Amino acid sequence: MPVVVTVVTAAVVLGPALRPGVVLTYDLAWSPDARLTPFATGVDTPAPRAVPSDAATWLLGLLVTPGVAQKLVLGGVLVLAGLGATGLVRVLRPTAGRLAACAAAVAAVWNPFVAERLVIGQWTVLLGYAVLPWAVRAALRVRAGRGTVTALCGWAVLASVGGANSLVLVGPPVLVLLLLPQPVWRAVLAWLAVVAGGAGAWAVPALWGGLASDPAGFTVFAARSDGPMGLVVSLAGGGGFWNPASYPAERRVAALAVAAAVLTTAGVVAVARQARQSRRAHRARDRERPGPADHAGQRVGSGVPVLVAVALLGLLLAVASGTAWSADAWARLAEVPGGALLRDSQKVVALWVVLGAAGVGLLVDGLVHHRAAALVPAIGLAVVAPLVLPTLAWGERSRIEAVTVPADLRAAAAELSSAPAGEVGLLPWRQYRRYGWNDARVSLSLVPRMVDQRVVYDDSLPLSSGRIAGESPRSAAVTAAVDGGADAWDALVAQGVRYVVVEKDTGLPTPDLPAGAGRVLADTAHLQVVEVAGSSGATTGATTGATGQGGRAGSATGWGVTLATLAAWLVLATRRVLRRNG
Repeated sequence: MPVVVTVVTAAVVLGPALRPGVVLTYDLAWSPDARLTPFATGVDTPAPRAVPSDAATWLLGLLVTPGVAQKLVLGGVLVLAGLGATGLVRVLRPTAGRLAACAAAVAAVWNPFVAERLVIGQWTVLLGYAVLPWAVRAALRVRAGRGTVTALCGWAVLASVGGANSLVLVGPPVLVLLLLPQPVWRAVLAWLAVVAGGAGAWAVPALWGGLASDPAGFTVFAARSDGPMGLVVSLAGGGGFWNPASYPAERRVAALAVAAAVLTTAGVVAVARQARQSRRAHRARDRERPGPADHAGQRVGSGVPVLVAVALLGLLLAVASGTAWSADAWARLAEVPGGALLRDSQKVVALWVVLGAAGVGLLVDGLVHHRAAALVPAIGLAVVAPLVLPTLAWGERSRIEAVTVPADLRAAAAELSSAPAGEVGLLPWRQYRRYGWNDARVSLSLVPRMVDQRVVYDDSLPLSSGRIAGESPRSAAVTAAVDGGADAWDALVAQGVRYVVVEKDTGLPTPDLPAGAGRVLADTAHLQVVEVAGSSGATTGATTGATGQGGRAGSATGWGVTLATLAAWLVLATRRVLRRNG
């Protein structure tokens, strides 16, 4: 029953996203063709944000087509989150019934954290959120002597598919859980090794190139109140994302925002109480029944308070990031290597939301076992999450909908991918689009993800409060020239690009190309491709940091570390399965 409920809930949430085609919304720019581009591998990319996630989706797309791959990823993430919450309930209270498991699953899928991240297209954050309850459950089982370190590390391998956003949610909480109150050193060392190895594909080139983040980003991307009740209430309910475009309409209703915060907080409190009750029950049983103590149950119980403390710390950090008096201190993380992982601070409430969902299941189970008359309020509590956030249904009222990418755009991308090697400049000089064929929804440009050539594009983030600088020095040079009054075409050509792609129907003014710009390779309703006159394909411009030979070496080294880690884990897991099956 919990599996059926979780799958149905995920289907109701996604709705039109399950239609043929691909969903394009904000950061979710999904190529309709399986092509391993330099963007996907992170080669020559200053900030490998899409590594290794885009490479993994490319591989999956080869097997089942990219459109089906996206549906499997989005649906799989939601189902994984829901079933993870049910598994956590069963570890905390082995006697919990089906209604409790179903309630936890629905609460894990149907909440502001999922709603706001889904609209903005950050599936890698949702992957970390979905893996978190499973990794926590595996760590508790290891502490109790009931689980294996190999199985635990398998969740780190899965989280590493999502790159930095996923690992930063899963890695630290599990590490603390393995260290406190008594360290399980074998598991600690194995966990650190797999997390570090899984991060290699993006961490090595980023550190190798000495990338620095714009300090202004820590202020812009800090947690924000998404309703009238303030930042604390927003975050306690799982909301508080920085982008107002992602806020569900009901978050502006004070009663619903408070209800979400109360429900999640009550769930976390229920988890803490369950841990205390379990420890008391185990001690009482040991006194009544002389003999070996139930150390396994005690270890699970002792680990849960640590988990609750980490969740509370994450909530407090998110609150601090969005508070005026701590904004300057938060921005100083830009000076710390790896500090940019916490720039988008709202995501650190993930564990709070996970424990809250599991706690909802415990509350429902408590009502069910209290007395028969409590069955009605138990059922009511089990379905309260959709009532608090009704617009999450059906792709958030079709804000998340699969569309068909125009055939001429796909054909031009294929032709450019097979053309002689050369860098591609992308116009208009903005990275976000409002494609008319995508119902004018905001999304990242598809070109860098569809063309098997290196693409020079604007990687800065334009906001109403100003622009957050990107990491590419070559893109920054083009932006500076354009801001200084230069034509975008001239600025791109000065960087030595061989081809220029001009996208049309993007919601932005379509630039006119100068006379004699070059040989036109394609000119369709949705884009124009020009080979720049006199270009030989030789790369000019900045060659420092992650964009030069050193950056390519760092990328290759990072991928080597990640693939070696994955291979080592697969060998160990296979050997264990073979031994178990004789």
